[in-house]
Amino acid sequence: MKAAALAIAAALVAGLAGGGCVRVRPHERQTLAHPALAQPPWPDVQAAHDHVYQVREGSEGAVGSGGGGCGCN
Repeated sequence: MKAAALAIAAALVAGLAGGGCVRVRPHERQTLAHPALAQPPWPDVQAAHDHVYQVREGSEGAVGSGGGGCGCN
């Protein structure tokens, strides 16, 4: 009885774990890879650009965070 229950539990776990594996075709990767999620090729240059943007906007955290200099959040 215990062996049958263990076999059923193992089959259930294997089925649930295997169900999450999906093969993505090459032509579908373009749709799934959103440009906003890409890392910048040169992080130092991006950090300098973000700093200049924050200075130009007149508020700290103008890039990537909520809220701004106006207090309207």
